Amino acid sequence: METSTNKLPTILIVGAGIGGLSLYQSIRKNLGQKFNVKIFERENCPEERWQGYNIYIRRQGVTSLFYCTPPEVQARFPEAMPDPVPKEHHTIAIIDHIGRLLLHIPQPKFKSVYEIESLKHDFAGIITYRNRLRDVLLEGVDIQWGKKCIGYEESEDGVWVLFEDGTREFGDLLIGADGINSPIRKQKVPNLEIFNLGITGVNVDIAIPKHLADKMATFYSNSLMQKSIGRNGDSFFSFMRLVPIEKSDEPCYRLSLGYHYPTILDIEDENCKVDDDNPESVIKHTISRIKQLRPPCELTDLMIELFSLAPYSDPEKKNLFPRRRPLRDIDPLSVPPWKDDRIVLLGDAAHAMNPILGLGANNAIQDADLLTKELLKYENDNLIECIRQYNTKMRARASKDVQASRTTALRQTVSVGGFGLFARYCMLRVINAFINIVVFIQTRT
Repeated sequence: METSTNKLPTILIVGAGIGGLSLYQSIRKNLGQKFNVKIFERENCPEERWQGYNIYIRRQGVTSLFYCTPPEVQARFPEAMPDPVPKEHHTIAIIDHIGRLLLHIPQPKFKSVYEIESLKHDFAGIITYRNRLRDVLLEGVDIQWGKKCIGYEESEDGVWVLFEDGTREFGDLLIGADGINSPIRKQKVPNLEIFNLGITGVNVDIAIPKHLADKMATFYSNSLMQKSIGRNGDSFFSFMRLVPIEKSDEPCYRLSLGYHYPTILDIEDENCKVDDDNPESVIKHTISRIKQLRPPCELTDLMIELFSLAPYSDPEKKNLFPRRRPLRDIDPLSVPPWKDDRIVLLGDAAHAMNPILGLGANNAIQDADLLTKELLKYENDNLIECIRQYNTKMRARASKDVQASRTTALRQTVSVGGFGLFARYCMLRVINAFINIVVFIQTRT
């Protein structure tokens, strides 16, 4: 597979999400002397669709993000990852169904995202506005918009990517960064299937007033990642920043929240119907599930109040939300190793993860980092070896996180009685103690 020395080989990226954009920026920064790069996105413009909720970028993801991006992009990181305010703790707290603390991970204080790389333990990270991070990563990127991929064709000296509008583009390497429903993955690895966890999730972004933010902080010890595990297989989670939303008359804060419960509970009768095309119906349905599965208490009242603040439509018409969605994932090690060739999978196209542990975006950014470093070793005749190394390392890392997220989600959907609650409490307290010891040791070595 030799390439002409008279021109640089071209990398085609399909998908301009966090992973695809990180790779584009990284190729330009780190591989500009070895490759040209082009990127395609099915959306017609950056504002066509809502780009996601608050997410957690852990230290590994932050490190990869800095590796992938040039200084002018790094200078804009505070737009998506604002500097912490004094009360913020960028860590997780887990409470039970009535608000008793089960787990709280400590975290060293940092003044900005630029200090996270130097922290000495892997429990460090920062709550990030996903949509704004995508905007930052668009800096200097020449995207071809409105290009919906429908497949590809291989030739002896390259690969053609095919688009719905009848056009096609030729390149030396094709990167499928086009999400969980990737047509590139479906063609390349048709036996790599999406796994449905049997869990339904309802996620939404809301703006909360200061008094509710203070109440959340009280329940969760000022932790910004907040989770409550129910005893009937349900869980409530939220990600927030205590940075006031811009252009607000009174202090209010952006909160991403979600409620997960076993899908089997969505069996409908005449007294319980929900229209997924009607956001108001979805919110009423979610609140009814909370009332059904949670005991009457202050925490339950708070959950209901928060979901009651959910908007029924996006005033900017970028997205219709909320909707019920199944929790799904893709384990790249669930099938034998696929062929190492010119077609490469990245991010959710290869290893979609449910949001329970917040590892999806981190893995996509780490994919971009890893693929860049393997392509740095590229010479005229070793492209396939570079891809083989990437596939091997990516599959192993991502599968571990997919399985961890899946196991955690499935374990939490099991209803528990009195003994089960006691066992859960003991297990999480032991985990909490172990993590605190690990953090103590790592931060002092």
